[in-house]
Amino acid sequence: MSTAADPPRMLARLLWPAALVVLLVAMGIDTKVLTRQEVSAVNPAEFNAKDFAAAAYPKIVKTVEAKAVELKEIATAVDADASAAGAKYGNIAGTDKYAIPVRFAGKVTETDAGLLTVHVTGLPKGSVVRVAVGQAANGTALRDVTGTLKFKDFQNQTDYQQVANELKAKMLADVAGKVDAAAARGKNATVVGVYVTNTGPERSYLVTPVKVEVAG
Repeated sequence: MSTAADPPRMLARLLWPAALVVLLVAMGIDTKVLTRQEVSAVNPAEFNAKDFAAAAYPKIVKTVEAKAVELKEIATAVDADASAAGAKYGNIAGTDKYAIPVRFAGKVTETDAGLLTVHVTGLPKGSVVRVAVGQAANGTALRDVTGTLKFKDFQNQTDYQQVANELKAKMLADVAGKVDAAAARGKNATVVGVYVTNTGPERSYLVTPVKVEVAG
């Protein structure tokens, strides 16, 4: 049996499909079809640490070579006040640590486990200098030495650390991989690289190289 309320109900049933059509048409008008380039701009490619490190590495090497200070001067300054020396000559590389570009020459006295021990004259008594041409190399030293690669510039800690790992890999391939450690003993070495303060025993200088030349 029909009631007085039936006509409004019937009208509503007739109107809602029309309203739906209007809504869909409006959505279609408001929708923008993006080109492939526009999609790429909205959704940038995933960060590639290897590519980033490959592009950054030459600039880091150039900076280290340009700003490197004789290790004799650095060692003397560090011996007096490591924090003051780090702040003067280097850039922050962690809590109470500074990455400092250095250069030196000396005779290779030992070669062991990817390390060249080099006798450098003029350093404080008891100093030991080692050049990392193997896994002891410090990728974060390479990343931090210029002071231009900051954690805030990366999306997360993983990307930040992976860049350090890739810089180390690049150095091992381009520099350390070309050094015949076994044949270097007893020869003269000229080194440019990065030393990080407050790492290892006192008066121990572990250097991650960007340039190693062995002769004689």
